[in-house]
Formats: sequence, C-alpha cells, structure tokens
Amino acid sequence: WFVTHLIMNSLWIHIPFLICLVAGDVLAGEASAGTYRILLIRPQSRTKIIISKFIATLLYTFSLILFFAVLSLGLGMILLGGGDLLIFSDGLLIIPQEELLFRFTLSFFLATAAMWAVSSLAFLFSSLVENAIGPIIGTMAVIIIFFILGNLPYDFFIAMKPYLFTSYLDIWTLVFKEPIEWTEVFKHLSVLAANMALFFLPAFFVFRKKDILS
Repeated sequence: WFVTHLIMNSLWIHIPFLICLVAGDVLAGEASAGTYRILLIRPQSRTKIIISKFIATLLYTFSLILFFAVLSLGLGMILLGGGDLLIFSDGLLIIPQEELLFRFTLSFFLATAAMWAVSSLAFLFSSLVENAIGPIIGTMAVIIIFFILGNLPYDFFIAMKPYLFTSYLDIWTLVFKEPIEWTEVFKHLSVLAANMALFFLPAFFVFRKKDILS
C-alpha cells in the first residue's frame, strides 16, 4: 500500500507524458499521415468522428491508469504483502488495511478524472496542428508552467492558483485524508469536468470547420 501510494506521485509528470504521447497524436497524426481524406469520405459525419476519437482518448487514459493500478497493487501485494498504510503528510496518518481497498479504488478513479483533463488539453492541441510533436510538448509545457506558477509564494500567483487546472490534479490525495473531505472531492471533480468541456469544445468546432487539404 505504501509503495503504491508513493508511486502514485508519478501522476504529476510521468503519467501525463504517457497520455500526451497518444492524445497529442490522435488528430495531428491523421493530419501528418494524410489520412484525413480517406477517413472523411466515409458516410460518418465529422461530429461522430471527433466524438469517437475523444472517447477513444478517454478510454486509453482509463486503460493506462487501470494498468498502472493493477501493476502497482498486484506486484506490491505479491512482493511486499499488506498491512496498514502510513502517510507522512502534515504529520503521521495511519489508515487501517480494512479501508485501503476502497480508498485506493476511489483514488484511481479520481486520478483517471484528473488525467482526463490532461488528455483533453492534449486533444485540443492535437486539433490545432498537423504534427504530433507540438501537442505533446505544448501540453507538458502548460502543465509544468502551471505547476510552477501555482506554487510560487507570491500573492498574485496564490490568487491565480484556483484558476489553474493543475491545482486540481491532486484530487486523488483527498482520499487519503482522515476523514475524507467529500466537499473538496466534488469541488475538484466539477472543476476538472469544466476544464474537460473547456478543452473539448474548441477542438470540436475547429475539427468541424477544418479545411482538409490532404
């Protein structure tokens, strides 16, 4: 349990990078490969195509988090065994083993919601360009810059922090507080959902109006 909780901190940078590799390529890859025309001569509308690609991006993100959860928890149980969870954050918190399966299951679902916001941003960038490198680098740059801005100890940046979607990527950590702060959980979820819509809608309209030349 402890090692899995420790590894979940890779959700800040490492897992988003793996997500960007696919989400940033899902539309830009079609453009760079010149397969848009072949795709669009079929009877499916552009609306169905863009929604299908967005759903596929979300499913990939979910599958990646699920694989991450099974691998970390499965190997952890086999190699290290169970027990209570010790968390060293704002003091020492001990969570009994009886609660851990529920808490980790919920944390991985909340982590999926956070990573969906990341994949939605990469999806938006992918709709704007014709090279997958740009969306990958652009998404990671936004995440890193937002993290830096959100942690600068100055009044201006502290006031800005609630408006940065990266401030809510730690939603999974709320499950490991005693008691669970359900109000904060739902607040984070609503902000992440709003950001997903904010990223997807421009991508939707850009793709609908895109002039496909190759």
